Amino acid sequence: MLTVPKKDSCTGSQSGPATITVGDSKSCQQRDESVTDESSASVAAIGPAACTDVIDQGILTIDAANVLLKGYRTTLAPYCPFVIIPPQVNAEQLRREKPFLFLVTITAALYSNMPLQRKLEMEVKKKISDCMIGGAQISFEVLQGLLVHIAWCQYHSRPRRYGQYLHLALSIITDLQLDRSPEHRFWTTRVSFDGDDDKETVSWGRDEKRAVIGCYYFASAISQILQKQFHFPYLPYLENIGMELATDPEYASDKYLLHVVRLQRISAKIARYSAPNLPMPHEANPGIKHSYDELKAELSLYQANLPFPLTENHILFTNFHAVELCLCQIAVFDYNRNAQSIRHYSSFQLDALHMGLAVSKTLLEFYVSLPLCHDVAFNNSIWVQLGFAATLACKLSVAAIGPSVHAHTAELCRALDISNILSRCIIRVQALVTSDMDASGDRDVFYHYERRLKRVKWWFENGTLSGSNNDSSKHGAQLPSGVDSSTMPASQHLDVSHPSMDVFGLYLQWPGLFSDASVEGPFVDWVGQPIPSFDQQHLI
Repeated sequence: MLTVPKKDSCTGSQSGPATITVGDSKSCQQRDESVTDESSASVAAIGPAACTDVIDQGILTIDAANVLLKGYRTTLAPYCPFVIIPPQVNAEQLRREKPFLFLVTITAALYSNMPLQRKLEMEVKKKISDCMIGGAQISFEVLQGLLVHIAWCQYHSRPRRYGQYLHLALSIITDLQLDRSPEHRFWTTRVSFDGDDDKETVSWGRDEKRAVIGCYYFASAISQILQKQFHFPYLPYLENIGMELATDPEYASDKYLLHVVRLQRISAKIARYSAPNLPMPHEANPGIKHSYDELKAELSLYQANLPFPLTENHILFTNFHAVELCLCQIAVFDYNRNAQSIRHYSSFQLDALHMGLAVSKTLLEFYVSLPLCHDVAFNNSIWVQLGFAATLACKLSVAAIGPSVHAHTAELCRALDISNILSRCIIRVQALVTSDMDASGDRDVFYHYERRLKRVKWWFENGTLSGSNNDSSKHGAQLPSGVDSSTMPASQHLDVSHPSMDVFGLYLQWPGLFSDASVEGPFVDWVGQPIPSFDQQHLI
């Protein structure tokens, strides 16, 4: 076993008001001497027990850690371009200089060994507790580690702590004043007598800029879907640092970060029109159609002005289409939120319904066409966005069979073929399910994704049957493809001769999207009732 100097388990980089300027990631080796002094002081505060890591404990060898670090760079890193580990840094150096980042990185890379990954996750929790509650200093390295840990939180044991970890990261942004340019950081307060104006500004260069944009992305990319506020609003400074990274990129992924910021700014504009953020119902707001047209045009202009194809970057691709779907959700459903039924759609609602069906098809086809197992690298935000696409595709498809709109949407519904594409999604996720269990007896995340996708498909099949009852008396009721009514229990049979359930009434029976997604993940309990007791294998 390789022996390395024991250091503070959470810190390892300069933090707070200091008299030195910390450079970019290229200068890790130059910082090591100053890091050692700070780490030694932190170790004394925390105690010797916190100094041993997973290598010292014999959980992993340093050779295994090097393999995992290499796998992280090639597979996972493209989905978290906000924390860059330089290619020349090996596991030994990363462990020595940034032990917390080392731990969370190899933990994320262990996705193919769920029991061991969950074991290391417990070590991460201990280190976070030491850093945030114990006596250790809060450093920039802790922020980087939290971003990596947040990125793949779908692999964490349940209950997951996405929101809590994110707020910890945001608190570090505030404490280190990273949400402003270095020259505008003030380490004294207005109640201080001693001035510290002679202290040099602390900056972590490009690493800092990436991390700040990463916090903004994780705080905003899924907040509208989850209907939760993570309190990191758009700031002009974000676009400034994104522009600096794009103009002089150190790594290839730097060129995308400016466009991440710009897209999230548009998303925030759309969120203002969601039902929870308006003082009056949409139907009482005469300007909603104009706002819809403006936001749709802004999204089109954003895509047209990209200096690269949208498909070149999966983070932007899924995020862009999820933002489009949020706009459709507001126009089609939030607009008539207080109505008892949707009898007639306005022209802009029909346009939103068309766009939603087309975007859902694009996003779900993208997912099912990926190389097998490529999706294990997706960050949690992408999974939430894909889950939202599957959910909204079902809701839009059920809404589209209403008699007032069916003539306008029938062709798109046939092209989307949501029943078939959900089956393909289920089969794809099934390929990732293992028989592994962690120490608590819980299964891997893909086992839960599979079950919840089946639940969504079951809801859709029932919704389709309900919505098509108006036509059944004239043309005969038809079961959706793949559904065998003989296998459905009596409690789940629908009387096809009964007058149809109102489509909007069916929508109201769908509980709030992702009611607790920050805890459970992107496919949390979309349908309120438990999974039917009958064998759902016929659904695929």
